[in-house]
Order: sequence, then structure tokens, then C-alpha cells
Amino acid sequence: MIDKVKVKRFWDSRAAMYKSLPFESIANLEQDPANLDLKIKLETEKVFRWLGDVQGRRILDLGAGVGQWAFRFVERDARHVTAVEYSAPLVEIGRAEAAVRETTNLDFVCSPAEKFIAQEPYDVAFISGLFVYMTDQQAEELLRNLPRACGSDTVVLLRDGTGLEKRHEIDDRPSEHLQTLYSATYRTREEYIRLFEAAGFELIEDENMFDDGCPLNKYPETRLRIYRFRPAR
Repeated sequence: MIDKVKVKRFWDSRAAMYKSLPFESIANLEQDPANLDLKIKLETEKVFRWLGDVQGRRILDLGAGVGQWAFRFVERDARHVTAVEYSAPLVEIGRAEAAVRETTNLDFVCSPAEKFIAQEPYDVAFISGLFVYMTDQQAEELLRNLPRACGSDTVVLLRDGTGLEKRHEIDDRPSEHLQTLYSATYRTREEYIRLFEAAGFELIEDENMFDDGCPLNKYPETRLRIYRFRPAR
């Protein structure tokens, strides 16, 4: 089981990369310029193909990092975006960027995602690269609270690392790519589905983010995967 204190320390430390790396690299962890451009292009195309038009919609972004996805939603005329992130240094970067970009319909909330309690439903609940850094207890708490953010037509879009053959855990292992110690838990597709079903959601569709042979599929044990859920009917 990953150590949540060490995981939090890792994410707080990523704030030190601000201005020395491209803005998008801070939270998505891709530091090769060519791969970064390709990743942004392919992911953005797929996410918005699955979400459709977000104009006028209220969006909850859980595990928002510095707001790399939140700003994309704003650029596509979302009515309002609530970006929830537990790393205070990352939140400060996001708020600074929002001020520079003169963004007025984006709020950053500094809170663990699993502790966030929505006061009203959102049109979209977007969860990106979050579960992979959560303990099972944190994941279950988030999913107990998530229904409060959802109305009957809310789209829940999950973008997260997924173990292929089995659950794949990395506990405080040196990462050559990141030049630091790294921890993550890659749950299987079946685990994600069971977790969401137990919380009252049903799967609509899912697939790997990148096609076979894509250079962004770097590790044989895992794939970045996208899932679309909705409240069960």
C-alpha cells in the first residue's frame, strides 16, 4: 500500500518546477517536449470528444493539479469550474495562472479530493490522474461523497492509470524519468468498475487513452485509460 504522506510530499515538491518546466508538465509528469506536445494533443482530442460541448456547463475537477484541465474547460466556455487540489503549492500556482489569464469563472479549492463535499450538483465531474495516488481508503471515501456532486444527468469522466494484467503498485521507487522517488497504485479496469458501481454509478464506455504502438504507452504493466460513468438509473 502506498504511503499517502510520501505521495503528498511528492506533489508538493512538483511546485518547484514552476517556470523551469512547461506549465502542463508540472502535474502530468511528461517532461520530454515532443511527448508532451503529443500527449496534450491526443488527450485533449479524446476527452472533449467524449465530453462533447462544455459551453455553459458547471464542471468539478477533482485532483486538479495546477489546473491544466480546468483551464482547457474554461477556454471552451464552461460556465464555471471548481478545481479541487490538496497540494497548497500547486493551488497557489493555479491561482497565479488564473490571475495572469484574467480567468474569473474558475475557483481553486485547497482540499483533499476525498474530503470535498459539493453543495450542489455539477454537469460534469472530471477525475484525472487521481486514484492512482490514493490509498483504498481514500478512494472509497471519495466515492462515498461523489454522489453529492451529481445530478441524474451528470457525466463522470475518469482519466487514470490502469493495471493491465493485475493491480500494479509502486512504493517509493526511484524514477529515472522524474529523478525522484515515486509511488502509485494502478488498479485494474475491473477494480475501477467495482468501486464506481458500489458507489451507485454505472459504466457507459471505456478504452485506453492511446492506441497500441503509441510512444506514450511507456510501461508494459499499465495503460492510461478513460472511463465514462453516470449515476445508475
